[in-house]
Amino acid sequence: MSDTKITSSGPSPLPDRPAGVSGNKKAEAAGATGAKSPEAVTRLVESDVLEISGPARQVAKLREEIARVPDVREERIADIKARIKSGTYAVPSREVARKMIEWGRDHGGSSPSSA
Repeated sequence: MSDTKITSSGPSPLPDRPAGVSGNKKAEAAGATGAKSPEAVTRLVESDVLEISGPARQVAKLREEIARVPDVREERIADIKARIKSGTYAVPSREVARKMIEWGRDHGGSSPSSA
């Protein structure tokens, strides 16, 4: 029996193998290492078990609970928008100034007292 070797110049025949040497090295290796039959492998795969750790289960449970909690900020935003539209929303100017100073300090600006 002769196999074919593919080279850049095209296929070329390989010399015949000595008696007792097969061309199926994967089958030989499986037999040599005592590989299991496909049925045995299937049984092993079917018996695999996935176990989720306690902390992972807690994280999954907490994520589910968080997903069920309604977003309160959307209600607040809708209320503020309605009050702005009706002209009843007023923000104290001192509160606006305080928040502007805080934001400036937090973002690299300087406060009036440091000037």
